[in-house]
Amino acid sequence: MINGYSGVCLAAEGKESLWTSLYRTYIEDGGVFSSNSSGLSVPIIILGLFLGLILAAIFSVISKRMNGVFVHKLIGEGALSAETSKTLPELDFADKLFIRYAVRKGVSLRRVVRCREEEEYDRECAEKMEGYEENRKTDKKLPKKLKIPKFKMNPDEHHFYIPEELKGTAETKFDIKGISVGRTVISVVALVAAFLIVFMLLPSIISLLGSLFGKK
Repeated sequence: MINGYSGVCLAAEGKESLWTSLYRTYIEDGGVFSSNSSGLSVPIIILGLFLGLILAAIFSVISKRMNGVFVHKLIGEGALSAETSKTLPELDFADKLFIRYAVRKGVSLRRVVRCREEEEYDRECAEKMEGYEENRKTDKKLPKKLKIPKFKMNPDEHHFYIPEELKGTAETKFDIKGISVGRTVISVVALVAAFLIVFMLLPSIISLLGSLFGKK
């Protein structure tokens, strides 16, 4: 068997083309993808890729759907400023684990959704930092940085809103029209069908590669 290092060396020396070397190393029986060498085979790798695509597609649909419903609920309730912000219980989202996580850690959602208490905390911290910097000018023994605890959000008690100026962006970004269970199922079926086609054609593809790159 030609391993990866020796295969590339042979190609570099001109004894065989680079593509032929790669074929012998990674496709031909006994190569890196062979079940005899690493426990992995090309079909298993392809299956893993398709399963990853299916899971990613399903998660993407669920994420956009859940976030979209929440965003439109905020807009519908008029939560467009700190004064009109709402808690998750007030919005009937207290039992939605996905949203409870999203308002704390969801990067996409937090680009348009604000937390009133978090903003107040950030302003207080900024004032403390400003006062601390003034004190450091007269007391050089003070540490260079003031340690401030990270804000801890309570989804049940804290209030959320979408700033008026971000309303249009939020509606466009989290538009839920066209997102349905039916379309998700169709997409998954299409991915499965694509996998089956590739899987059935794989022996022919490998055979073709063998003839092209001089398998003997």
